[in-house]
Amino acid sequence: MNLIYFELKKVWQTRKTHLFLLLSLSLIIVLFFFNGFMAHKEQQEIAEVNPTAEALNQKSFNDKLKHSLEEMNQEILMQEETFQIMANEGKPLDGKLTLPTYPLYRMNLNDELVKKKLPPQSMRYGTKNSIFTAILVSYLASGLGLIILFLLFGDSLTKEMEDNSLYFYLAQPIQRGRLFLTKYILTWAQSVVVIGLFLVFGFIFASVFSGGSSFFYPVIAFSNMNMDFIPIIQYIGQVYLLFTFVLAFCFSLHFLVSIFLKKTSLSLIITMVLLFEGYSISMLNSEFTRKIAPFNPFIYLNSSKIFVGYDFHPFATRLVENQEYYANWCLPRTIHNAQISNVNGMITLSIGTAILLLIGYFCFKKNFHLWKE
Repeated sequence: MNLIYFELKKVWQTRKTHLFLLLSLSLIIVLFFFNGFMAHKEQQEIAEVNPTAEALNQKSFNDKLKHSLEEMNQEILMQEETFQIMANEGKPLDGKLTLPTYPLYRMNLNDELVKKKLPPQSMRYGTKNSIFTAILVSYLASGLGLIILFLLFGDSLTKEMEDNSLYFYLAQPIQRGRLFLTKYILTWAQSVVVIGLFLVFGFIFASVFSGGSSFFYPVIAFSNMNMDFIPIIQYIGQVYLLFTFVLAFCFSLHFLVSIFLKKTSLSLIITMVLLFEGYSISMLNSEFTRKIAPFNPFIYLNSSKIFVGYDFHPFATRLVENQEYYANWCLPRTIHNAQISNVNGMITLSIGTAILLLIGYFCFKKNFHLWKE
């Protein structure tokens, strides 16, 4: 218990920790106001193209909004029928809708909103509390979140190596293996708590300055080539849960690298390079990478893309570029490989973490005497 208290005190009483936390909270505030600015700009552009789209900007569900959503679905069906007729007649469709996915998703979302009696929200620029929290978790459960946490807690092991202060632990009745595992578990646990606090802060800030939105707002998710809807609170929870396993894997890799390099800056750089290269190779479009994808821990690093929260603008703009953005940005890997899922990700990441921790544990015990002087 004394060791845990000592390690926590050492981290949370430093100016560096306070500075990075303050900077991170400031970035969350900046993201909120940026979303508000972009959402306002976007609605102005849509209103210029189609003034009737303003009916979709209702703050609460009503008959007018219901009529607008149903009318939009009718327009989409008519447009699809027109495209089909043109295609059958051999007429070119250049500059028109070429991707069939967007209208299907838009229509299904509209039907779900009518059924749940909810106004449409933007999953890209939303500022209402549950929507903004979902957007925030998508940013944090990615490389950006990993970089922030590495900078916050990445020197947990190497600081004593650089300062030649590991001898202090030798004077205490502490086993070497216990010291290694304690540092690792505390680093992981603090990272999980910090991400959780960031999400709570974002939720409270959005609640105060923008108001509330439903925890049951429908988010499109994919599994086994099928499309389904999940509540936005489930999306937030599943992304956050998977990211805790990602953190466990990444910090186990970082601790192993730190044992060999013994320098904070160098070990951080090498760890991030290894993670980036591992993720990049995992994304290669080859038969081999697709076969091993479910068992590759690197493919789960971008937790929010394992299943997808969709960003829907009103369909008023009818731009091919707009629809291509949605179809590509929101296309989940589960469409291509049904074995990639949250559960498989947690299992794969757990196995990878256990292997790296075991190697790090024995390397730390074996080389501990090299850092005590």
